[in-house]
Amino acid sequence: MQYRPRGAGPPTGGYAHVWGGAVLSGSRQPSAVQQRRAWRFANCVFDEGRWRLTVDDRPVDLEIKPLELLLEFLRRPGEVLTKDELLEAVWPETTVVEGSLTTAIFKLRKALGPDGGDLIATVARIGYRLNCTVTAMETAGPRRTLDFEAGQAVPGRPQWRLARRLGTSQAAEVWLGEHPKTGELRVFKFAAEPAFLRGLKREAALSRLLAATLGDRPDLAPVLEWNFENPPFFLEAAYRGEDLLAWSAAQGGLAHTPLAVRLDIAAQVAETMAAAHGLGVLHRDLKPGNVVLARAGDGWRAAVVDFGSAELLDPERLASFAITNAGFGEAETQGDSLGGTALYLAPERHAGAPASIASDIFALGVLLYQLVVGDFSRPLAAGWEREIEDPLLREDIAAAAASSPEHRIASAAELSARLRSLEARRQARALREAEAAEQAALAAEVMKTRARRPWVALAVVAMAAGAAVSSLLYLEARRDRDVAQQVSGFLANDLLARSSPFKSGKADESLVAAVKDAAPAIDRRFAHEPAVAAQLHQTIARALDRRSDWPDARTEYRRAGELWTAAAGPNATATRIVRLQSAMMEARSYEAGSLPRARAILAEQAPAIGAMTPAPPALVVWLASARGMTALVADDAKTAAEQFGRASTVADAHPELFDLGERLTFLQRVAFAHIRLGDGAGAAAMFGRLAAGYGRLEGPDGPDVLMVRMNLVQALMIQARHAEAVDEANRLYPKLLAALGPDHEMTLQLLSTRGQSEGALERWDAAIADTGLVHQMAVRKQGEGSFFAIASAADGGTAKCRSGRRAEALNDLAAAWRQAHIAFPGSALQDALAFAWGACLIDDGQVEAGAARLAGIDRKGVAQLTGDPDWGANLDLANAQIAVARGDKAAARQALDAAAPAFSKPTAEAYQVRAYRLLREKLAS
Repeated sequence: MQYRPRGAGPPTGGYAHVWGGAVLSGSRQPSAVQQRRAWRFANCVFDEGRWRLTVDDRPVDLEIKPLELLLEFLRRPGEVLTKDELLEAVWPETTVVEGSLTTAIFKLRKALGPDGGDLIATVARIGYRLNCTVTAMETAGPRRTLDFEAGQAVPGRPQWRLARRLGTSQAAEVWLGEHPKTGELRVFKFAAEPAFLRGLKREAALSRLLAATLGDRPDLAPVLEWNFENPPFFLEAAYRGEDLLAWSAAQGGLAHTPLAVRLDIAAQVAETMAAAHGLGVLHRDLKPGNVVLARAGDGWRAAVVDFGSAELLDPERLASFAITNAGFGEAETQGDSLGGTALYLAPERHAGAPASIASDIFALGVLLYQLVVGDFSRPLAAGWEREIEDPLLREDIAAAAASSPEHRIASAAELSARLRSLEARRQARALREAEAAEQAALAAEVMKTRARRPWVALAVVAMAAGAAVSSLLYLEARRDRDVAQQVSGFLANDLLARSSPFKSGKADESLVAAVKDAAPAIDRRFAHEPAVAAQLHQTIARALDRRSDWPDARTEYRRAGELWTAAAGPNATATRIVRLQSAMMEARSYEAGSLPRARAILAEQAPAIGAMTPAPPALVVWLASARGMTALVADDAKTAAEQFGRASTVADAHPELFDLGERLTFLQRVAFAHIRLGDGAGAAAMFGRLAAGYGRLEGPDGPDVLMVRMNLVQALMIQARHAEAVDEANRLYPKLLAALGPDHEMTLQLLSTRGQSEGALERWDAAIADTGLVHQMAVRKQGEGSFFAIASAADGGTAKCRSGRRAEALNDLAAAWRQAHIAFPGSALQDALAFAWGACLIDDGQVEAGAARLAGIDRKGVAQLTGDPDWGANLDLANAQIAVARGDKAAARQALDAAAPAFSKPTAEAYQVRAYRLLREKLAS
């Protein structure tokens, strides 16, 4: 809340487009004549503009509530409207007794005449129905004005005074109000006529949804109070500052404001829209008049206002918060059917397509363009690119404001991330150009070899899925140039050449097979050059590691360590790095005994590295990475995020040691740790940046691009955007399958994530099929005791149990729990299995057996494993079910109260929410 010194008076200038649909700016006034609807039914006519009912051509005097009920019936003739629907529509957010509805229905029937009882029919134990044909006609009539004047008290809010009119439309008047004693400012929006009351209710409902899910945010203007009972009807909202038009004028013109300030405003607006889009809220009218600014320290804080034209993609979200659906999801019947302002309206919207996140992003792109060129009146016309000097900003504007929605940037969060990382992107571009020049000189010999053997170039592309072969081109920056040339020569002439059927003698030898077969030749060829042999074994180890070929990767890491010890000594940086990389592999493999092996390597290396003053940056990076991976597998996501962040920061500070691809990989680990912390939106923003960065290095379907796209699916799942997660997984799966194979770690992660989202959507057959395939692949590759085998059994068992296949589910879950107990005793994975098994036992009526399984579960550990901070509510619900079965209603209520905040969120799992509500009803009866 903002305050002004007493006597300072209200600010002057714009803020004309406050909220509430097509509010006009400045002194422009709406037409004195407006279109209205007159509803004709039976022998009656209801003019919603005049709010007047006539029966047999005679006007009938009737109160507002019965007329509101009539309008609900007229909008849905022939439908049965439940009592709850009518109570919520006419008495929203108000506790009333059912008798209020009965009384209003009685008055309405009486007003309709002798046939009123037949027209408004009672449907026993359900509600009421309008039994007649209804026609709606557009009529014209004079606009009713409110005749407010500055200085008068706000009707119904006498402690506030109207300061000045901010805007008017045919639907509303918007005024700035001031508290005379405190100087506090508010924004009031009045419905000029009862016909527009529904619009106010929609805005209030949407504001409550945003507040309930996003909290009190300074970048939104929440509705604080409202009056829907007596005219004039109004909403009262927080004041967040002057709009961009007035603000830029006060700065002496937009072009006189530093570009960095303008870009910060654009990034803030994109972040706000990303939050709204995460809830399925479309603004539909984003423009300078709907962005306001206020001082915040030495800078400016932007807020997005006027969600009056907004749309909800999923109106059912309102029900999760017991908020009345005041018309979301229904066809618009008044006002501009397109919504929005022409300059910022996406091309597909002009063509009649429905609003979408992509159309909001188009408006963001136009707004960004105008902020960059310093002119809010300038349209995004042909040739606009010539006006933008910075090539990266040209890319960003083009990506956001592409004419086709399919070619636009994926999310507002990605646009914000691009703008926030602009300086880093500039540096990265300069670095890539420098690296390209350096690479060209060193790679000349390899390129000649590729020219002689075109199939070798294809092999290099294939190997990118499993190894950073290109990193060999930079070895002279870290080691002897002769070593680099010998390694490159071996790759070109010995390893890659094996994929030629003429040299290998095998028509179908894959590159991975060639790598494995060529490995023994390394020691023979470089028997007197252990540094070369060590580098080659380490490169192959990392290739196999990335392909999740753990046994062979382990062998290669071990051999590389032995050779580096022989070449440089046990305390050399290269020797320690390969040991730390093998620790990461051990942790990531998540096999029985792998985590203790990783910890043993850390215990061996960390003290010595910690004693170095200063430690070489490369060792700092790899030690932090190994610590982060070990913590992540040990379900300590907070430590993992901290250590991965340290690795990423140090690597970014040393581009001479870590090329761009490696630095992006370090950032990818930070983003994944955020998934495990439950920060799906933050992770998605980082993955968007990563996809763009990897795409520039590898192309749109490069292996690392596919990896972060898989991570984006995980981020969507964590945010409970399950339908989007499944759709993206369906698009991505064939590409991962082709690039990495069916049993690669990334492929299995994608299938696991898709299976979890399918389960949340209650697509049981699909969920069981996906988790079953993961289980089959994991068992074949790593055995019954591997992480993927156990976790997929848990997910599949839960899906089977919830779909009615309980006997089969209980067998699977019991077997998986035993494997977890053997391979990962005392871990969050074992606890997750114990819960799945116990919950299914309870559903099967074996309550005490289920209770025994749930005893001692570490809810925080499982929450980190699943990336769901609210996971503990599932345990509370299960404990409530146990208490009810034992007849302890007090304990059941206490457990349900503990679970209530989580199950009131729109992200809560529908299956569990139903179980929670049914138990509540059972306790209340």
